[in-house]
Amino acid sequence: MTTLFQFISIIIVTLLFGCSNQSGDTTHIKKASIIIDTLTSFVKSYGINDTTLLFAFVGEKISVDHLPSKQNSFDNGFKAKYLILKKVYGNFSQDTIEFVAYDHYGMPPFSKFKNVLLYVSADSGTYYHQKYMYNDVYKTKDGRWAGTYASEDYKHGYNRHTKIKPVKIVFATKVSFPIKTVDEQGQQISYSYPKPYFKIVGDSAFPVYGNHVEDLVSLKKTGILTARGMFEASAEQEEDMVEASQPEPRKTPPSADDLKFLSFWKKFVTSLKEPELKSFRQIALDTLYVTDKLLSVDKFIAKCFNQVIDNEVRKRMIDKTKLEYTFNDEEFYNLLTNQVKKEIMKVGEGYRLREMSVTRSTKNDYPPTINFYFIETKRGYRLYEIDWLQMTSGGLKCCR
Repeated sequence: MTTLFQFISIIIVTLLFGCSNQSGDTTHIKKASIIIDTLTSFVKSYGINDTTLLFAFVGEKISVDHLPSKQNSFDNGFKAKYLILKKVYGNFSQDTIEFVAYDHYGMPPFSKFKNVLLYVSADSGTYYHQKYMYNDVYKTKDGRWAGTYASEDYKHGYNRHTKIKPVKIVFATKVSFPIKTVDEQGQQISYSYPKPYFKIVGDSAFPVYGNHVEDLVSLKKTGILTARGMFEASAEQEEDMVEASQPEPRKTPPSADDLKFLSFWKKFVTSLKEPELKSFRQIALDTLYVTDKLLSVDKFIAKCFNQVIDNEVRKRMIDKTKLEYTFNDEEFYNLLTNQVKKEIMKVGEGYRLREMSVTRSTKNDYPPTINFYFIETKRGYRLYEIDWLQMTSGGLKCCR
């Protein structure tokens, strides 16, 4: 069941941590769908991930111009020139800077603002904008630069225990944002401005809380830039990322069928701890579907069991797992033995399938979610599939 849909879902999770709403344009939290770039464009657009070449600055737009389009490119390219008003992180000797920016959706949103906190990286003498990353910033009454509440930075998995807090900001001039607008297609778009960080007056939102640019850069460093591999995550951050990636438990009360399955799940978890895995062999079908490969249960135990169901998985199997179930006729049915087909309990025109998802930690990688799939038979629930996908390694080689 490692389908294209599941692959896309993992990519989307990565992009959510890596680029979606990480612009820092926290005043405009737009409800929009995410379009996935090719990995080549995705990586190239970030620039080089060398912290010594990272430069963050408050800039004022001089020009942002289109670059000639490239064949088969999923992104729009731009050449930008900015006056440097304040250097916040890194080194750059000049008062103006030119850099290349890529954006999937068109003109980079940062170009709409007069003053922005921008993040660029150098590669072979050319500076590249760290894709989608910026904060719109404004002068405060005490002469400093600050931005509005950076909601997506605070929500980032690596920032769950950040010591940086939003503070009340008094800007030198009035700063406000429309609650609604109309796009080029004439469709109305609504924006979200969470309280108490913004005050809603009429059709406008006025910022109350925010952060000075030094803290905004720190939030980016410990959040999205750490996720991009530019900074090292601490053990606590790794744990926070796993917790943030865990599926949410079902909010509705469990049904009788749910309780029956949860009782079975406890037995399944216990079976994984037995030295000879006798109970596991009885629960699993004689052939398992493991990341698009059919393996006999004996071969799976010999080659993959301890790598797939390692200590990280065992530790998290009863913590914040998500119960899912469907009643659909699946293609896997044709892969089952005749004996198993006779044992399967039908529910209407389909079968009762259950899934449990467990997210484990992987250093220097997005935590893969391992999915266990079960089908109800006359002998009780049986395991028929184990599935996962890691972004960097593509899964464990032992099961290929």
